[in-house]
Amino acid sequence: MFNHLLLQGKVAVVTGAASGLGFAAARRMAEAGAAVVIADRAEAGEQAAERLRQEGGRALFVQVDVTSVDDTKAMIDRAEEAFGGVDILVNNAGVYPRSLMRDTTVELWEKVMAVNLRGAFLACQAAEPALVRRGGGTIVNLGSSHTTIGLPELFAYSVSKGGLLTMTRNLAGALARYRIRVNCVNPGWVATEGELAERAAQGQTVEWLSDKGKTLPLGRMQTADDTAALIVFLASDLATQITGQFIQIDGGKEVASMFDDRSLHTE
Repeated sequence: MFNHLLLQGKVAVVTGAASGLGFAAARRMAEAGAAVVIADRAEAGEQAAERLRQEGGRALFVQVDVTSVDDTKAMIDRAEEAFGGVDILVNNAGVYPRSLMRDTTVELWEKVMAVNLRGAFLACQAAEPALVRRGGGTIVNLGSSHTTIGLPELFAYSVSKGGLLTMTRNLAGALARYRIRVNCVNPGWVATEGELAERAAQGQTVEWLSDKGKTLPLGRMQTADDTAALIVFLASDLATQITGQFIQIDGGKEVASMFDDRSLHTE
């Protein structure tokens, strides 16, 4: 349970928040005192918002296609109308179809870029005036541990997240004058509902995933709540001097890979 005063008086907009990482972030923000807009194209977002309200939070569902200029503007307008402003934007909406570069069609490429990169851009563009009106705020982009290189079968996805990382640094510098902080969280292998369903379709059980997680340096896979906790911290006033950063939350996988070259070992 998060400190109920950590985000007291704040208003957060979370895209792709009907389930998975987005819902976990929205829920933890509500627990920390924020009013939350569940922004998602899926109508299940209404059930997600109702769940937060039943838990004592303030939540509103806004159906939105993040690739639409009109929808993203309406999303921010609705947040201001309902809760009086916007302090926090979490760009979580994304798709991750698997495809090697040679098998990636133009249509698939454009879909991935439209949701993962254009969607975050449009949401930032729509939110900037609202954040300025509040005297500052914070944007948290959801990147990926695949941002810098990525898996071959996640070609378009990895490239889109690389673009999001560049956008984070650019906006952090451009918006600092307005006291708007912009950071990027790069989750590792997270056991979300979507990941569990995808693995189950391949005949891989929860136990298989748990065993794989035990091979990570910190001994387990990441949960959605692990990432949500970091998002809440970055959105809070505890992080007022943090901007333009890319923060890995991957159980130590990236740093451990630095020691995979056995030629460096002397024992």
